Amino acid sequence: MNHLSAVRPPSLLQAFRTRLLTVGQWCAVLSVFAAPINKPATNILLGLSLLCSLAGAELLPRWRAALREPVVIGFLVWFGVLFASALHAWISRGDPAFRDAAMWGCIYPALIASLLRDSRWRWRALAAFAVAAGLVVVISYLMQFGLVPQRAIAEVHSSMRNTVFKEYTQQGLASLILMSMLVAVGLNSTDRRWRIAALAGAALVLLNVVVLIQSRTTYIVLLPLLGYWIYRLVAHRFNGWRTLLISGGLVILIIGTLWSTPSIRERMLSSVTEEVDGYLIAREATSSGIRLWLWQQTLPIIADAPVLGHGLNQWEPLYLEQMRDIPGSAPFITGHPHQEALLILAEEGAAGLLIFAVLLCCFAGHVNKLRDPQKGIFASILIIYVAAGLANGLWSNFTHRHVFVLLMACVPLGSFPWQGIGRERDPTS
Repeated sequence: MNHLSAVRPPSLLQAFRTRLLTVGQWCAVLSVFAAPINKPATNILLGLSLLCSLAGAELLPRWRAALREPVVIGFLVWFGVLFASALHAWISRGDPAFRDAAMWGCIYPALIASLLRDSRWRWRALAAFAVAAGLVVVISYLMQFGLVPQRAIAEVHSSMRNTVFKEYTQQGLASLILMSMLVAVGLNSTDRRWRIAALAGAALVLLNVVVLIQSRTTYIVLLPLLGYWIYRLVAHRFNGWRTLLISGGLVILIIGTLWSTPSIRERMLSSVTEEVDGYLIAREATSSGIRLWLWQQTLPIIADAPVLGHGLNQWEPLYLEQMRDIPGSAPFITGHPHQEALLILAEEGAAGLLIFAVLLCCFAGHVNKLRDPQKGIFASILIIYVAAGLANGLWSNFTHRHVFVLLMACVPLGSFPWQGIGRERDPTS
């Protein structure tokens, strides 16, 4: 019998599982689209992605390959740290935290990797995020010009003007990621028209962040982010000390230009000074004052368990217990210390923070091996989230956490030799 005639057509079940896999891939792409704009939609799409991945074709080969990816391995290591921290909290304080969403979010990169198995699908996911963030920026401009009504919350909190779905920090960071995507694609494009369009779009996004949103966290992030892109631009033309000298001069020039912008000068100098003075003199619960209070009050918590910490989700109950003995502390009650490193030190200790820092360095080293434009995109994402974590608790926030995790899950394939097994190798890596 001829070999070809012996090949049987796929059964109805196999065909159904193949279609189901495709549905799961689109759900994964749409979850990246929904991450910066809607929490319920993100959860629903991730749930559908998981069901389709488990029921779809080639289950074992897909998941085996996914578990070999460096980014997936890194997040699974952090999952192990958080799981051990939850076990520590259960044993030491009788407070199990095994249902913590932040811990289980570390599984999402493996799920995304089991579905988006080639560069085409991962580019679709990045494009989906760019479309979502771009729509938010467009609507924000329409709000500014009165073509779309402001949200009701803007009447109570003026800082929420021109915010679309989220608060200003979340929208600002997502916009900076979009700006970095446009810059990376524009500089890497060989088509002059595409390059001009992408860089012009990046300029409009930057203008939206600086002038309309006016988030101080995004202003903090802008310095290292612009420094990175200036260095990348200069490094193409110069080498050695000339690169550092020219990059430094341009950074100083841009900082001076931005500082001359009234919105930045007001938000970063006048308001911060007033808020700090109000806190130090009258203990007012200003934005800056709350942060100073939280950081001060977190230090004793860290000192009580400096090596291993108190366990997952233990900062808040310990902080609340500490506040009972301090009169007038009610305005300073929050769910996290607004500083990523302090939260990790309090809950996972110095050991956890060391592992976290090593993982970030490994991610950075992996991203540095990529080719552009992906190298610029993912390096910018790391810079944005590390810098923003200096004054905010990103891992404690659903939107910040999911945007970071889902985007990092889209790091292209093929950077390591074992990653091409059983799948299309990424031609851009």
